[in-house]
Amino acid sequence: MVPLSGRGSRRILRSTRGQMMVELAVCLPVMLAIAGIAINLMVFFGDCARFDRVAAEAVRTQAASPGYGSYGTDSRAQDVRAVIEGSFVGSDHLSFSVSAGGVGEGSAGSSVGGSDAPTFSLTPHLEEYTCTLYYRPWGLGDSFFGIQFSGIPHTRTFVIDPYKPGVFL
Repeated sequence: MVPLSGRGSRRILRSTRGQMMVELAVCLPVMLAIAGIAINLMVFFGDCARFDRVAAEAVRTQAASPGYGSYGTDSRAQDVRAVIEGSFVGSDHLSFSVSAGGVGEGSAGSSVGGSDAPTFSLTPHLEEYTCTLYYRPWGLGDSFFGIQFSGIPHTRTFVIDPYKPGVFL
């Protein structure tokens, strides 16, 4: 390799002098965007894992043991939501919803003696609780380039028999 000297070497150095700055200006925003996406993804997966454990425990303890009186399915769903929200205190980027409904209601009767025989329900009274976590990515707020969104949903559904405490079906 022959060392460059004189005017030729200055011309080569002058033409490549700002190349690293241009490459940095182009690559840095892309690298920061990828880092932001990776951080949001890790936080979302961590919150989902925690939500799965907390929601299962809340449904198992709050919904699977009804009280007497006017303590219906909707009241138990509100209690489940309160327990879930209490476990995520200080997480402003999360919101929750819990809905409940009946499953397996109806009559699966047995007509032994003909059409006049009484029918009764053989299916137990089951309730389905759907717990949903909504995650709003950090740094975006409620809109991104004018597009409104309520968050990324993560849903878990649990079916229980309210008269068998602590049992998932």
